[in-house]
Amino acid sequence: MKSICFLIGIAAITLFSCDKAPQLRLDGVPESVTQLIDDNCVCEPRIGLFKWDGRSFYVHWFIGPACNTIASIFDEQGNPAELTDDERQAFWEEKKLLKMIWVCGE
Repeated sequence: MKSICFLIGIAAITLFSCDKAPQLRLDGVPESVTQLIDDNCVCEPRIGLFKWDGRSFYVHWFIGPACNTIASIFDEQGNPAELTDDERQAFWEEKKLLKMIWVCGE
């Protein structure tokens, strides 16, 4: 009986002591951007670092053909970039990819 109680106690401690899986940390990438990394690869999400208008931007976007989503654009500090509609349009037309930060499933 003691061994059954011991096993149940160990199982309970193991189950309740586990936190959420640790987030992926990437050197130099703001935490607000790395928090978007997820194992759910529906719509093929990715994060890239782009250069536009003399500034760097992190972009989280999806490429799945059946997905209707809006990309999230962040400044170098990881704050949501406040771009006007015209600036967003110019960004998508003129941006240069500096580095892919993350591609789901790779």
